[in-house]
Amino acid sequence: MASDSVNGKQARNHFTKGKRQQQHQQIKNRSSDSDGGGEDSFIFEANEAWKDFHGSLLQFYENGELCDVTLKVRLPLLPVDFLMGVVAKEQIVKQNLKCRDLLDEARNYHLHLSSRAVPDFEYSVRTTPRKHTAGVLFCVGGRGGSGDPFRSIECYSINKNSWFFGPEMNSRRRHVGVISVEGKVYAVGGHDGNEHLGSMEMFDPLTNKWMMKASMNTKRRGIALASLGGPIYAIGGLDDNTCFNDVERYDIESDQWSTVAPMNTPRGGVGSVALLNHVYAVGGNDGVASLSSVERYDPHLDKWIEVKEMGQRRAGNGVSELHGCLYVVGGFDDNSPLSSVERYDPRSNKWDYVAALTTPRGGVGIATVMGKIFAVGGHNGNAYLNTVEAFDPVLNRWELVGSVSHCRAGAGVAVCACLTSQIRDVGRGSNNVVDCM
Repeated sequence: MASDSVNGKQARNHFTKGKRQQQHQQIKNRSSDSDGGGEDSFIFEANEAWKDFHGSLLQFYENGELCDVTLKVRLPLLPVDFLMGVVAKEQIVKQNLKCRDLLDEARNYHLHLSSRAVPDFEYSVRTTPRKHTAGVLFCVGGRGGSGDPFRSIECYSINKNSWFFGPEMNSRRRHVGVISVEGKVYAVGGHDGNEHLGSMEMFDPLTNKWMMKASMNTKRRGIALASLGGPIYAIGGLDDNTCFNDVERYDIESDQWSTVAPMNTPRGGVGSVALLNHVYAVGGNDGVASLSSVERYDPHLDKWIEVKEMGQRRAGNGVSELHGCLYVVGGFDDNSPLSSVERYDPRSNKWDYVAALTTPRGGVGIATVMGKIFAVGGHNGNAYLNTVEAFDPVLNRWELVGSVSHCRAGAGVAVCACLTSQIRDVGRGSNNVVDCM
């Protein structure tokens, strides 16, 4: 029978065509998710995903659906080297006008985040991470109405829009420095209720454990942490006698601290963030008064230089980066907690006020998630807070988005590049609110 005598070449062609059609339908189905944010939505990730995706591009191209699928791909979030070295060189992408427009959007996104601002650039859904790839927001330590520092941590599930308790630290820590680097969370310094700390511990989502690492040379609270993609910088801080201008650098691989150039000004309760190859130190208190001054560190020159000062003096403020700008949130002036928020654009060397918080928050922890800035806890002048609010830069508006269980100020807040499912929920109950007064 003719049907039983298909030769090898025909069989291979038949199998390849069937496999391509199957891949085409699977990817097309995953791409049809309306908001692109569910677990089943089409996810385009560099390198490994490209190998699977590449074989189907021609099929989409032949069917006139290439641009429909590419719209689901968040090209701006790809590493720029991969974007320009692989995607931009694809002939079928280069030959499609709409795809070239999307590629231009991605290029402009990376340019806009560099020192070269792109006039009238607009952020879109394609410049925002999907929920399940946005990471996990950690709120670490701090203190509440009882006065005792916490060793507890709370984690925010973006998919579920809820908080849960993760594994506790080894030490109680208030006014602790917290940062996430390479999928791990670091808690540095602070005060345990009895003494100032120089110790550091690291949380690994793969083991769900906090591990003690090398200690800083100077014990202090109210420090800020920043990283330029490698070493961690511990900046400023204070003890009961001194506000420090000391800066130490931690090398993750060697587990060693070293000293780098000190700041020009002592800064306790300082805020910090890495932005455009510099580390910024924002505000703080010099032992006499809260500061409006700002300085930045160039690791190549090992030097701090002053930049344009803020409009308002503040210490105990939160600092984060969003869309290539530095945001400083809340804090205390010399008399009271603040609700004001300022934004610094290093490309224009200009500060602007943006919408104020819904409530004053001194000792607030902030971090950027899904294109918004989250402000967690703090003190409003009357009570410790457990509320959380988020800033939308498009609407220029803060809105309440939930609450943590523990009312806390002086907590460290950071976003870890891991999955919520990796973090062990240790229970305690979401309604177990600690005394906030």
